[in-house]
Amino acid sequence: MAIALFVWHFLSPLPFVWRLHQVIRSLLSPFGKIIDRIPRTPPGEERTLLDLGCGHGIFLALARRMRPGLSLVGIDLDAEKIRQARQAFTKAKISGHQLAVMSIADFPEGTADYVAILDVMYLVPLVLWAGILKTCYDSLKPGGLLLLKEMNTGKPAKLAVLKLEETLAVNILGITKGEETSFTFPSPEEIRKQLQSIGFEVEEIPLDRGYHVPHMLWIGHKPSSPDDPPLS
Repeated sequence: MAIALFVWHFLSPLPFVWRLHQVIRSLLSPFGKIIDRIPRTPPGEERTLLDLGCGHGIFLALARRMRPGLSLVGIDLDAEKIRQARQAFTKAKISGHQLAVMSIADFPEGTADYVAILDVMYLVPLVLWAGILKTCYDSLKPGGLLLLKEMNTGKPAKLAVLKLEETLAVNILGITKGEETSFTFPSPEEIRKQLQSIGFEVEEIPLDRGYHVPHMLWIGHKPSSPDDPPLS
């Protein structure tokens, strides 16, 4: 509930309906559990978190609240969401952030310590995943982390509920923008395979306990040096 209250106050510049929608989303998403996987920044250091498909900036704002040493970068293809996110960050007096309408392909290589992609890739055709994930890999510094949150197809009942919700959000209400009206939900094995083929060492963490949809987190560890082989 603390996260929902934070989101409600953070998004005060937004219209009431959008604000309420994002608060509900914050209650249904394991943002806190994902941020717990980001290491704390040592005193005197600054580390960069890039949120790909940042929307209204909720995850970035929560990350700053829970991990104060982070420098925040959010990119999204939706110009209106970026505009509203800038308003929210300004009113909340959160500094040390950059928000831009940008593709991941335009992001500088080797500049992020952490890259988050949360519930974005399911809107992208599978044939495009490898290119996007490779660009994320290149955007990370050696030793950096990719936080990829998608759904576990091994839990069909929860997945069916999720598909119904997303059909309403994308195809009917137009809340979320996607490349196409169908959804891409690869198996956990396929996601692991794609990440490993790029060079990531991969952790798989189920996050669906206490939630009605099958949240799952894949953490991709980029080796600290080119000579460090990925784990099999």
